[in-house]
Amino acid sequence: MDPVSSQLLEMLYVIWGRISYLAGVPVQQFGEWAWRHTSYYLLSPEISLLVGLGIICLIEIFSKRDNFLVVCWVAIISLLGNLMMTIHMMYYTSRYFGYGLGTWWGGLETIDPYALMFKQLMDWGDIMIILALIGYKPLKKYRVEFIILMLAGTIAYDLMVGSSDLLAVYVMTEFGGITGYIMAAFHKKNLRSLEAGLKYFITGAAASGALLFAMSILYGATNETNLYYIQDYLRDPKFAYMPMVIFSIVLLLVAIGYKLGIAPFHLWVADVYEGAPTPVTAFISVFPKTAGYAVLMRLLFIAFISLKQIWIPILTVMSIASMVIGNVMALKQTSFKRMMAYSGISHMGYIMIGVIAAAHATSEMEQTEGFFSALYYVLVYFFMNLGIFVAAMAVESAGGTDHMDSYNGLVRRNPMLTLIFSVIIIALVGLPPTVGFWAKFFVFKSMLLYAPGNAMITALVIFALLTTAMSAFYYMRLLYRMWVLPPALEQNRKFEPILFTRLAILVPALFILLLGVVFVNVPFDYVKEAYFLVYWQKDYQI
Repeated sequence: MDPVSSQLLEMLYVIWGRISYLAGVPVQQFGEWAWRHTSYYLLSPEISLLVGLGIICLIEIFSKRDNFLVVCWVAIISLLGNLMMTIHMMYYTSRYFGYGLGTWWGGLETIDPYALMFKQLMDWGDIMIILALIGYKPLKKYRVEFIILMLAGTIAYDLMVGSSDLLAVYVMTEFGGITGYIMAAFHKKNLRSLEAGLKYFITGAAASGALLFAMSILYGATNETNLYYIQDYLRDPKFAYMPMVIFSIVLLLVAIGYKLGIAPFHLWVADVYEGAPTPVTAFISVFPKTAGYAVLMRLLFIAFISLKQIWIPILTVMSIASMVIGNVMALKQTSFKRMMAYSGISHMGYIMIGVIAAAHATSEMEQTEGFFSALYYVLVYFFMNLGIFVAAMAVESAGGTDHMDSYNGLVRRNPMLTLIFSVIIIALVGLPPTVGFWAKFFVFKSMLLYAPGNAMITALVIFALLTTAMSAFYYMRLLYRMWVLPPALEQNRKFEPILFTRLAILVPALFILLLGVVFVNVPFDYVKEAYFLVYWQKDYQI
């Protein structure tokens, strides 16, 4: 691990120790308690969120005053508790236990740096959204309900990223999805919001049916639901290529493709993004995709690793379709959220390139290259996408709408916000000196290792380069509106977001710049801590 990254992890652990000491629980005593009550310790991040959720519900039920700020701080404290526990687990895992704390609760959940990385990512995302929500006026009526559902969804996605059993994958996917269906339809008097909720629910229900059907077929073929036992079963060629198994893999990819919004299963994405309130769009644009990606990697590289010649061509077609359809459709959008919806589809295509590169690997080093690049891109995309939606919330709070015209002349109304917007947009294109450039660089680098002599990878390279150039057009058009065009008469007044909103916008911008220029290796080494597939050793603990 890079010395800088190691020092950062040590520093976070020291901070954790200081906080626990001030709270009257020295870190050594906490460690002793953790090993006496391991099951509670491993669930402590989710317990922290559950306690915060319960307190917020009690406040909302028994208090008649407007306690929104209190609710926000309770939610943030519970998220910080979650974050501190995952940092503690990450530290112990990397220092004392190699690449995992094992599987627990009958093999349903795996506690490893891979799952812990995604949990920490979602904690930061929740905190950013809550800070931006404090100054967001359009959702004032349902702000507390939104926080309750967001925390409930985060608990589901936290457990989802560690799922190592088909049953846990399905239950957590559905629990997380239900919170999104409700949030998308928050504006009951707005037809577009109702349409978004209904479309999200119908497509989600269809995908859930396909997912459950695929899992039932796979269980019927293998008599197992645990991913590691399925892996052992499918290593036998006489079982691996049964039509039932192949059909279940294809159906699983279709169902997860719907959940992730990957083309050609993307038809719901733009309508849901546009119709849902912007804080909800910020949440569903990254959280289900991040957790879904984590599950997809476990399925492909654990359960179905021996059948990669079946799913590699499918992923390749989905990747090319996502890059082409996402970027072509984004070109003609006049709605900011619809443009970002199609942009998100294209970015899922780029992420799949790293997955395909890892699958094509013939050595451990080549597999790590592809796997790292995909995880790195997910980490960077999470902050880029969340940052741009948080910035959009600031524009809407100042009287703006979802239409692109609301961004005309933004530099005259708020120069600092325009500058931050510009940094995030440049990162989304993949230009230096931002971390978005390194994300695309590592993905393309991993892909080019296999391009010579491989027609499928060569086609992927060509489409990736062409669509990246295409994406620059609609992103730069938005910058042109902000910096060159005059603002509309009704939106000509200057505005200044409140402190919390400014903080929520500044965090992703600093992440994009500092990690793109100064600490380039830090995200890459952080992702290495999460890499578990090559070094995994089965260690079932009930």
